[in-house]
Amino acid sequence: MRIEVQHSCENYKSFRAEKVKSLFNPESGHTWSHIADLPVEGNDWQIGLIVGASGSGKSSLGKQVWGADRVYDLYSGWDNEKPIVDCIAPEGDFKTVTGALASVGLGDVPAWLRPFKVLSNREQFRAGLARLTVEAPDKVVVDEFTSVIDRQIAQVGAAAFAKAWRRNTGKQIILLSCHYDIIEWLQPDWVYDTRTADVKKNSSQGLLFPSTYGRSTAVTGSFLKRITI
Repeated sequence: MRIEVQHSCENYKSFRAEKVKSLFNPESGHTWSHIADLPVEGNDWQIGLIVGASGSGKSSLGKQVWGADRVYDLYSGWDNEKPIVDCIAPEGDFKTVTGALASVGLGDVPAWLRPFKVLSNREQFRAGLARLTVEAPDKVVVDEFTSVIDRQIAQVGAAAFAKAWRRNTGKQIILLSCHYDIIEWLQPDWVYDTRTADVKKNSSQGLLFPSTYGRSTAVTGSFLKRITI
């Protein structure tokens, strides 16, 4: 599937805006575009990953694959007057809920009895994953995957989630993340790197590793257009 993303804003001509243009010579500060060919067609995959730096178009791509209504927020929709064990599939099977919590690494039973708002970042992340695995939409996108937790927990959590999600036969999920370090742990069926616009697919012949994705950037005029403070 080819997806074209285009964003634009007013081409400002204030003194400071013109000064920036003269100093850094940006080609198009008021426009941005990205074209991606994503292997989302077909039913031969379950987990896809779009990875790249912040501002590289991951969220925009995710919204266009199946529509913005398919983007799932792990952190919204919780009733903070109830424990999380009551919020996940309230009408569903108790063992399914507790099994999902344990399968994504939230095995701390006392945490099940607390409302979502008082959980730690790690616990909130895993509770959101548990709810997602139970609800298991046919097609879903998760933005900012592992963005708000420390990297060791992110890696272990990615592996646990991948194992739990693959039990949902026929369900497809695309994860959006700025962290390359989860690739080895997640082992998605395919990875799209916004930096290079390349797709790499997993196979029985070889697993995906972060080292597959070189992130060195030559110090060129293109690089100098971006300044992080």
